[in-house]
Amino acid sequence: MLELRELARSLGFGNPRTLLNSGNLVYAAHGKPTEEAAIALEQGILQRMKVSTQALVVTAAELDRIIEENTLDGDDVDPSCLFVSIWRDPYDRHALVPLLEQDWGDDRLQLGTRAAYQHAPDGASESGLVDAVAELLGDRVTARNWNTIGKLQELVDDVAAAANADA
Repeated sequence: MLELRELARSLGFGNPRTLLNSGNLVYAAHGKPTEEAAIALEQGILQRMKVSTQALVVTAAELDRIIEENTLDGDDVDPSCLFVSIWRDPYDRHALVPLLEQDWGDDRLQLGTRAAYQHAPDGASESGLVDAVAELLGDRVTARNWNTIGKLQELVDDVAAAANADA
């Protein structure tokens, strides 16, 4: 993740921070459009690390909305079994609408404006619903569990506070 932070710095991203070893990167955007940032990251990762990957960039406001739109979070939900699949293109939401009509047993699905929320009480590896979302959207989606989304929100707040302190 050190190399990813160094790449982000070289691209002009402010105060880059990483979370876990899964490519979660948070930075101060300084007004750079998300699609432009995603392309820069993809090209930089390919050139520097020799890895072809898709970058999905979410603004702080979009992350806030993703968190606010989740209605599956409750006392009966284990956050490690609540998965948030964030898609690249708003049209991808339409591909998932038919899944709302299917019976997923104990698994539950909710669609927001930018993410699908899947509660899989037996875990992702045992969930046909989690598999179906991943299969339908392929590399146009990235998934994190609810605990990781919360940690990303904390990191976003830290980076924003640091950017405000520097201003």
